[in-house]
Amino acid sequence: MDKITFREPKTSDVKSALEMINSLVEEKAYITVQKKLTLKEERAYFKNILKDAKKKMRIDLMLDINGEVCGSAGVWLLDDGIRKHVGEIGIALKKNARGKGLGEKLFKKTMEKAIKELNVKIVTLFVYKGNKVAINLYKKMGFKKLGVIKNGVSYYGKLIDNYLMIKYI
Repeated sequence: MDKITFREPKTSDVKSALEMINSLVEEKAYITVQKKLTLKEERAYFKNILKDAKKKMRIDLMLDINGEVCGSAGVWLLDDGIRKHVGEIGIALKKNARGKGLGEKLFKKTMEKAIKELNVKIVTLFVYKGNKVAINLYKKMGFKKLGVIKNGVSYYGKLIDNYLMIKYI
């Protein structure tokens, strides 16, 4: 039986998180990272997310399966001024964690934490047009498609549409 936990990230997760993100790059998953990261780059990223968490500008949760980071999700505030009630969410799942309902649980727990701790009233996200599984999850979670940014992202050198989705809390 797998031991599955949803928890906040910690500095000791860097290597496992790096393995996760690089596995997603290898499979050309619909994520913003398109080249493998180095340990130095991942450490810098972790330093920034932990710093922003201390400033109450973001929250993150990790999906841990048997001590291995297999997913992550985060909500970050767009700013600490006139849009401090607006957050953006992102989620990534390693292949071995998909199709088990774990992404949905991670997404829900991350949203709940963001509502409680960041006091978000609006949450937005961007999703690649071809990412049907994610689009269906977001719709299930109550997000609505707000618009399309034609050729809004470069996916391995090819311009593709990017959807903007929104949920009002």
